[in-house]
Amino acid sequence: MEDTIEYICFICTIIPIMMMMITLTGRSRQLMGFMALGIFISLLSSEVSGALIKVTEMEDMYVVTTTITPIVEEILKAVPVLLFAFLFSDDKETLLSIAFAVGVGFAVLENIVILIRAVVNNAGSVSYLWAVVRGLGSGLMHAVTTMMIGVGMSQIKKRHKMIVPGIFAMIAMAAIYHAIYNSLVQTDLKYLGFVLPLVTYLILMPRISRARKRVLAAKLE
Repeated sequence: MEDTIEYICFICTIIPIMMMMITLTGRSRQLMGFMALGIFISLLSSEVSGALIKVTEMEDMYVVTTTITPIVEEILKAVPVLLFAFLFSDDKETLLSIAFAVGVGFAVLENIVILIRAVVNNAGSVSYLWAVVRGLGSGLMHAVTTMMIGVGMSQIKKRHKMIVPGIFAMIAMAAIYHAIYNSLVQTDLKYLGFVLPLVTYLILMPRISRARKRVLAAKLE
């Protein structure tokens, strides 16, 4: 049954989103599309990580969640952002928005699956606090790490010599951040891990907002 939970959750989540996309246009449809893509990537990364775990015969979940899953998930989440930057636009605001949408979509499916498994295994462990922690912790973490890729691509796309090492550095940074989060939430410092993405978000957003205002002001001049 556990093998099918993710597929069932994916189907239940993606169908109404795809139906809503039909009614949307322009930027709204674009963002919703990337969110749907994030949901699909969450399912795909689970399969890829599962295959790697079987191949490596790794049974220690602490090691798995601090090595295999952060690398797999951050690489797969980065792919649509990188493709968009190369094929369509490296505009910082656009890349930031679609990267955030991919991360949120990824977190939506992941949190739903984890919720169902938690209820099945121990319903008493689930509470309103649990839901808030998952939303602000894992939810923001996936969005923040993918945002790193989007912001980075807007900076290095025009610097041709920096593209390959830049992409490697961005994905490595996102994977390390992800691994640190996963490590903290499995230790006595779990509450520090849960607030890490929120603190990062609160630090980044004012700076991003100021940058957007400068870009808008430059366009109006």
